Amino acid sequence: MNRFAHPAFAPYLEFIKLTAGDDQIASLNKLAAQREICHAHTGKPLSFTAADKPASACSYEQTIADTGIIPSREKNLHDYLNALVWLRFPHLKSAINLRHCQMLAQSESERRQRGALRDWLTLLDENGLLVATPNKKLLDLLRDKQWAELFWNARQDVVQDMRFVVIGHGLLEKCLSPFSGMTAKCLFLRTGQTTPEALDGEAARIVESTKPFEMPPLPVQGIPGWSNNESLETYLDTRVFRPPRTP
Repeated sequence: MNRFAHPAFAPYLEFIKLTAGDDQIASLNKLAAQREICHAHTGKPLSFTAADKPASACSYEQTIADTGIIPSREKNLHDYLNALVWLRFPHLKSAINLRHCQMLAQSESERRQRGALRDWLTLLDENGLLVATPNKKLLDLLRDKQWAELFWNARQDVVQDMRFVVIGHGLLEKCLSPFSGMTAKCLFLRTGQTTPEALDGEAARIVESTKPFEMPPLPVQGIPGWSNNESLETYLDTRVFRPPRTP
């Protein structure tokens, strides 16, 4: 079975085919150069460099902003998936990096412990899912955890009008061995434009302009076509599809 068969990898398959060799970092850099990928705020060309071990969170973010170099461990799956997201959604990833660096520059305490905004950014970076639709009602149903109403009663509308794109590299890693409780944090995009470029720009604008807010959870295996979920019983399983909290 194809390792990347899960629908979450659909936006990245083109890049996976081009970087599947033994020397992944060299392949990633070749692709970044060919596509002229740059940091959206500094203009520096983006590249990936081998790192023996992870840098501190502060150093990692500042290195990217200062140099355009993204430290990446050789043959490390987590870092490879992160690189794929950078290649596909460079404006969004640049915006996340920018906001991290802004907060680190504003407050010395951020170097000791992440504040609320950087917590939000980290959740988005690791477990984020873009949910794009012009249909406000569908977003409201998701926000309110009306799972059966959304994914069963309004299933055709979901298939026709909603697009789900995983941008969290930690969540992508989970999708290699999917399980029913696998949960994303959703970033809502009120748009009918669903090309990667359009989603990249819209998501980046939200990250650049907003303060922390609740990102609604979504068990991703409930998305139509993403698992064997073609029965109402799927969405009535409260162990996975938890009901809204009562006041």
